[in-house]
Amino acid sequence: MTKPATGGAVAHTPDGAASVMEEYHHALGNKDLDTICRITAPAFDGGMKECRTLTPMQFGMLSDDDFKKLKLTRVDRAKLQSKGPDKVVVPPGAIAPQIAMMAADPKTFTMAWRGGTWVVVD
Repeated sequence: MTKPATGGAVAHTPDGAASVMEEYHHALGNKDLDTICRITAPAFDGGMKECRTLTPMQFGMLSDDDFKKLKLTRVDRAKLQSKGPDKVVVPPGAIAPQIAMMAADPKTFTMAWRGGTWVVVD
């Protein structure tokens, strides 16, 4: 297992995926581009480079209240959908609190186990 930026080991379980999803939202709330792209770059066609280019644009679309809510995000482990040992689906209803953008355009996240950690692939 590897250690995420926030410390601790990442478990190869749905709970580990939920912890990384929370880490992603907290990083978004803190405008922590390195952590965001470490977790989400696989979901971008252009990988890390595209993530580092597009994510700052997303920051501009969020309000101060959104940033505060993102720092408080929790994932309801009971709502996760395990799709085998290396894939977990995080439906929009598993993430709270919701920011306005997420409520208006609910997104289901697909996470995969790669390189000893969970990453967002879709």
